Amino acid sequence: MKLRKLTRGSLVLAAAGLALAVGIVAGAGTQQGQTSRWQVHDLRLAEARALAPGVPAATRSARSTAAWCGTARQTDQAPNVVAGNPVHWIYAIPSDGPDAFSTWASAMQADAESIDAWWRASDPTRTLRSDLAQFSCGQQVDISMIRLSSSSGQLASVNTRFERIADALVALQFSSDFTKYVVYYDGPVEPEICGQGGSLRSGLGFAVVYTRACPGVPPNTTVAHEVLHTIGAVAPGAPHMCPEPDDGHVCDDVHDMMYPYGDETPITGLTLDTGRDDYYGHSGAWTDTQDSPWLVRLDRQSPLAVAISGPGSITADVPGLLCTQTCTTSWNADTTLALAARPAPGSKLVRWGGACSGSGTCRVVAGRAPQVSALFGPSTYRLTVAVGGRGAVRSSRPGIACPTRCSSLVPSYAPLRLTASPAKGWRFKSWAGACRGTKPACTLPMTAATSARAVFARK
Repeated sequence: MKLRKLTRGSLVLAAAGLALAVGIVAGAGTQQGQTSRWQVHDLRLAEARALAPGVPAATRSARSTAAWCGTARQTDQAPNVVAGNPVHWIYAIPSDGPDAFSTWASAMQADAESIDAWWRASDPTRTLRSDLAQFSCGQQVDISMIRLSSSSGQLASVNTRFERIADALVALQFSSDFTKYVVYYDGPVEPEICGQGGSLRSGLGFAVVYTRACPGVPPNTTVAHEVLHTIGAVAPGAPHMCPEPDDGHVCDDVHDMMYPYGDETPITGLTLDTGRDDYYGHSGAWTDTQDSPWLVRLDRQSPLAVAISGPGSITADVPGLLCTQTCTTSWNADTTLALAARPAPGSKLVRWGGACSGSGTCRVVAGRAPQVSALFGPSTYRLTVAVGGRGAVRSSRPGIACPTRCSSLVPSYAPLRLTASPAKGWRFKSWAGACRGTKPACTLPMTAATSARAVFARK
């Protein structure tokens, strides 16, 4: 779906099938986009206002400024500063477009800050989990700069533009089902279409803002509106759901963020679900976006400590945890995580400890498992066996068959049984080294390089 600015300005949504798409639009009427995967809907404007050549829409609205001090990258930096389902920010241009990243990066940082402040003011227990990274000036939004493979001409049609952008970003590994992606597309577009967005049921979602469209409509309201759509607003069942073709919005307050018509009102003049009875913090059975995993639970954070011994690291399926040494991260309480061990080359995970056991995937719930430990060790240790007298030593696994002296690399932390067999006319006397006693069988834990000696004596 797309949001466009009508004669009064509008935020319009349409939903269909397995995908949900939204956008800010200026205009009236609807048109089904010619897309297959994302099912993006159009809403045409009745009265458009053209931009002055070369002037981005962001400069037309009063907004705070913030200096972004990061470095342009084509990837999503890891780990995220704030653990949990993130909203990652991307600046994208067509293959033949000029690069204005240095200008837009600071504008995007300012938009992220203003959305965070608005959300916290609207609900002191929540805020949008923008993907943050640690830079020289502190923690700021992690912004990826992408030059798309499609040209301006190939992205000219509003019926296919969203899908082309989304598919291109998925091909570049911006494809996590745990992530929503806010995309500032800086290329030629219709002046009346401010943005488009879509979110699949798997969780993957894109909110695309067209930087050269809709003068006067604050981009931060476009972002907030579209992200709310991608996390489930406004679901069927809401008592103030607008009638078609504005369904997916609420019509009880013209200053509600999800009202289908918007204007140049700054984000501070908009409310997050007036009355809290439609899409945020309500008591109904339909989707409540206040419960979205893409929001930080400011009132319910739980630490998860990961203790690491040996050469390896621990990651989680949900972004925000990458421990190369013992570390502690904070999560929304009751977040379910699948932890994976990454041994260093030549090493292996010996075992989990704490809330997990064994050596497979470790699944924990934040707040219920305060600590997890992981022990890494070398994949193999050297075992050296010597024989005194006449006899031989063999192992429970192939590799050791010593009539005099031998040495072999054996799997670490896997108990190995040695058996001493005397030659004819000889008897087994005793072990020396890592094995002790007078019984012919000895089991070694192989938790380090080990040597053992079997002593035989004449009968």
